[in-house]
Amino acid sequence: MPTTPLLPLPNGLEITSIRETEKELQIRVTSHRTSSLCPICSQPSSSIHSYYRRKPQELPCTGRDVRLLLSVKKFFCRVENCPQKIFTERLPELIASSSRLTARLRALVQAIGVAFNAKGGAQLGEQMGIHLSRMTFLHSVRLLDIPLVTTVKAVGIDDFAWKRGSRYGTVIIDLETHRLIDILPDREVESVKTWLAAHPEIEVVSRDRGGTYADGAAQGAPQALQCADRWHLCKNLGDAAEDYLKRQPLSIPAPTPSQSIVETKEAQTPASSNAQRKQELQKDARFEKKTRNR
Repeated sequence: MPTTPLLPLPNGLEITSIRETEKELQIRVTSHRTSSLCPICSQPSSSIHSYYRRKPQELPCTGRDVRLLLSVKKFFCRVENCPQKIFTERLPELIASSSRLTARLRALVQAIGVAFNAKGGAQLGEQMGIHLSRMTFLHSVRLLDIPLVTTVKAVGIDDFAWKRGSRYGTVIIDLETHRLIDILPDREVESVKTWLAAHPEIEVVSRDRGGTYADGAAQGAPQALQCADRWHLCKNLGDAAEDYLKRQPLSIPAPTPSQSIVETKEAQTPASSNAQRKQELQKDARFEKKTRNR
């Protein structure tokens, strides 16, 4: 079966069967390419070593998971001085090496993760039929190529968790473009100091209230103005308002009727009395008439 517009495939790949299960749609894809480039020496090889199958996840179809059963080859590298003797067939147009997601699905996951975050992206993905964990979204964002930094004037520094409760890193953002600049492997003073010292053009450093980034900025960029980021400013304001309200005993006065309400009640009293009197007279008249009829 050739490729279809609903699932376009690169040249040399063919859909051999489609099977539907309760959980997903399985599409068997076979590679008919006779050669592949060695990832080390970049020389083509047509010496087939063996076959193997990959099972990457593809973009969902009508809200259902799509799984590719991809049959590819392993080749011998015949270049004598190449250290890679056996390599797997590369399909960069469809899927990256050792990836469990196709290139199309990976690009969509990265776009969602950058626009939101790992947890928010996973929640949105569930609504779109992409059933992946927040860690997969975080890992996909980490695979993005970070552009080289030329000159930057204002940076924001904050920490994030590589593994929550165990290992943390540092993220650096360009406050003018709101783009990611760099990621540091830890949140130590020396790492922050070294990075800032390599960029003497920095004029403003926005950070949290922790002493680590304060010391790193003071040592690495003494010429820069340090300030608290917006989240911590709002947090400080909220804490101050809460402390103030806790110290101030609040008492709600009992409601007192206004003069207009009193006057309205007084004006309504004669009317209500007349209506009640009229009802009593009608009741007496009916009783008297009933007595005469007996």
